Amino acid sequence: MIRKSDLHISLAANSNRIHIFGIIQSAANLPTNSLNKNTLFARGDKGKVELGQPKDKIILNANYKTGKWFFNASITRFGKTAFISNTTSSRDEFFSPKKLTDISFNYILKPWLNITIGANNVFDIYPDRLKNSLNTNEGILIYSNEASPFGYNGGYYFLSVSFNW
Repeated sequence: MIRKSDLHISLAANSNRIHIFGIIQSAANLPTNSLNKNTLFARGDKGKVELGQPKDKIILNANYKTGKWFFNASITRFGKTAFISNTTSSRDEFFSPKKLTDISFNYILKPWLNITIGANNVFDIYPDRLKNSLNTNEGILIYSNEASPFGYNGGYYFLSVSFNW
């Protein structure tokens, strides 16, 4: 008996560069003070757009099938991000790149019954913690809500059974 196997490997990458330039145009009927010019698009808003998401992301995925077995592994690298404060540069924080690994094994027990076991973020990677206490909302936040390209709940491990009728 010849067992047929398939291996599919893919690599995807993107690189973005976002730069906002020019002065803020406020409405003519508003007084030209710093409050009005910074209300619509403050320093932190500009930083969120330019640096809040990674400039690069790379995904390597492998999918292997043999007989009734399927295996999938994926490594995703998220580039650097930053939290830019609306008030002062002393509150700005910069976060390092992170790599997350997802794996799953699937077995077709019967044509109508599949069993999958796997893990997302198998190595339990977390974003960098906020270092400046002024950015933590009085200690409530330990991770930035504005500059994390992935969640901060750690690893997710699962077992699933699916029925196909």
